[in-house]
Amino acid sequence: MRQTFRMMSLLMMMLFVTALMACGEGESGKNASDGGDDSSETDQQKLGDKDVTLATDTYVSNIGATYVVKHLLEDVGYNVTVKETDVGIEFSGMATGSSDASVGLWLPGTHASYWEEYKDKLNKMSMVTEEVELALTVPSYMEDINSIEDLTNNKNNIGEKLEWDITGISPGAGMMEITKEKVIPAYDLGDDWTLQPSSGPAMAAELKSAIDKKEPIVVTLWTPHWTFNEFDLKMLEDPKNKYGKPDNVYAVSRNGFKDDSPLAYKIIDQFSWSKKQNQDVMYSIQSGMSNDDAAKKFLENNPDMIDKWMDGVEKKK
Repeated sequence: MRQTFRMMSLLMMMLFVTALMACGEGESGKNASDGGDDSSETDQQKLGDKDVTLATDTYVSNIGATYVVKHLLEDVGYNVTVKETDVGIEFSGMATGSSDASVGLWLPGTHASYWEEYKDKLNKMSMVTEEVELALTVPSYMEDINSIEDLTNNKNNIGEKLEWDITGISPGAGMMEITKEKVIPAYDLGDDWTLQPSSGPAMAAELKSAIDKKEPIVVTLWTPHWTFNEFDLKMLEDPKNKYGKPDNVYAVSRNGFKDDSPLAYKIIDQFSWSKKQNQDVMYSIQSGMSNDDAAKKFLENNPDMIDKWMDGVEKKK
């Protein structure tokens, strides 16, 4: 009898242990299949640090791209700040960690000096736009001025007509450095011509004013730029190739950004578009739309591009 009782007790204990194990496995299975908590944690790990600062210079060609990327990142849950500043501060800011990334690194020419100075603290990412060009540029109605050498030779007294001024942009811009240090000496323009610094918007305003009056003007210009949508322009030939081959535009980030905000890094690394697409956004901004609205308009009109840039990325619910 006592033996039977002991066997029954042992059997009940075994059943109790088995039940506990089953409950544990059930609870574990529930946790593993609970898409809410676990997927949320996974998404958080993908997002990493949700606060992202995008750096850009004040040139509308880079501002348009920056705001398109801003909206892509916001759509997956990031809090994005855009920091518009001088190009030198743009790169030093990423090097020191006050900004996270930019989609406006022009290489091998325009931003070469900044890249050489800060490249050990920066990470060059994928190409954003292929073959962007720098050139001294004139309205197409200046039919006899087709080369920088025409300025050297003062063809048709172009120097006197322009009071020997070339209208530039901000002094810290890579194009201004190349024009001053390479182009002007190579074409012997330094004795007569003066490169007048201003800003991107001021240069464009001077260009528009001259075209409205059909007056001559020479400006520092590049592609992509909204003025090519608005006006009939021609880039002057550069037979000595001092502006060099066309640059490519790259995304760039501070070291460590990929680890800190991996999904943001992935999206930026997948972002690329054509010069025409950039100019379309630039033209919307120039026509009076805000940076945000111009970017939203482009995204609404180009869902196929969104699919490309967001490949493998889920939007926030």
